Amino acid sequence: MNIDRQPTTPPAGPGNYPGYPGYPGYPGAYGAPPAYPPAGYPMYPNGMYAPPAPPPVSPASALLPTPDPQEARHYGRVGKVPWTLAQTLLGAGITIVPWLLLIVLEQVVSASAGGSVKTHRLPVAVDIVGGVIFLLFTAVVEGAFLLAPLIIAIRNRTPGTTRWGALRALGLRGTRFWPAAGWVALGLIVVFAVSIIYSTLITTFHLPLQTNGETLMQEAQTMPFTVIGALIGAAVIAPFCEEIFFRGFLFAGLLRGMNVLWATLLSAFLFTLVHGDIGSALPLFAIGLMLAIIRWRTGSVWPGMALHMLNNSLAAIAVILVIVGAAPK
Repeated sequence: MNIDRQPTTPPAGPGNYPGYPGYPGYPGAYGAPPAYPPAGYPMYPNGMYAPPAPPPVSPASALLPTPDPQEARHYGRVGKVPWTLAQTLLGAGITIVPWLLLIVLEQVVSASAGGSVKTHRLPVAVDIVGGVIFLLFTAVVEGAFLLAPLIIAIRNRTPGTTRWGALRALGLRGTRFWPAAGWVALGLIVVFAVSIIYSTLITTFHLPLQTNGETLMQEAQTMPFTVIGALIGAAVIAPFCEEIFFRGFLFAGLLRGMNVLWATLLSAFLFTLVHGDIGSALPLFAIGLMLAIIRWRTGSVWPGMALHMLNNSLAAIAVILVIVGAAPK
């Protein structure tokens, strides 16, 4: 049966088309529908549209959020690292205790062989081999400072952060150049001032203290290439490894359980302790304080590494000048 369908006439109302009401927000009665796809949606070759890629994860996500302004001021530019105070102390203990035992063992061996002081210069070939061995030994021993920070930082990284991204929490991230350069310059001034005052006190009061630098100057008379190997390790390898451990890991982790002052003092004290250099304790403590402050103010360990390398390099140059002056012409 055929049914004659007649077009339905919409009810009368406003609009460009009789009988269809207009809608709010559209120009005119109806207006044009919103554009599809929205801006930012790429077109695939088959004509389909896909939503835009999600924004990249912010590098700051390697740190824990600090919504409280007072908490943010406490952490400074370091940020709230994802490892706890307990994990910090554990990592510090398993790193520092064996190091201190090694220092004690070295002191015992040195004291037992105190009567056998070298008075003749080593053969050049033996001396060069000794320098290479000492440099490699320095790399291995200093590299031990990296184990706990890397393991703890990677295992406790925030969700969505890659292993490489976890290194940002250790301070391996960029910072503004000129403020960082200003802090490095200030650090050099403070360390030099403390060193001059300290040397003056030792000379004035005839204190029986001998620094590691003075020991190296004496050893340079008989084994200059071995000493040069030690100096290279101290100027290049030690600053990199020690800054990641003491300022990147230890200082940042101590902030999870104590205020900035105590975290700075404790990290500087442990930094001084592991050097086993009683004769240079005050200058070492001073540079430890400055390195922690620089880490807190810049958030990065790179400025501290620069200051550490400059300080050790200048000390190494002083020893090398002695070597050059003592070398046979």
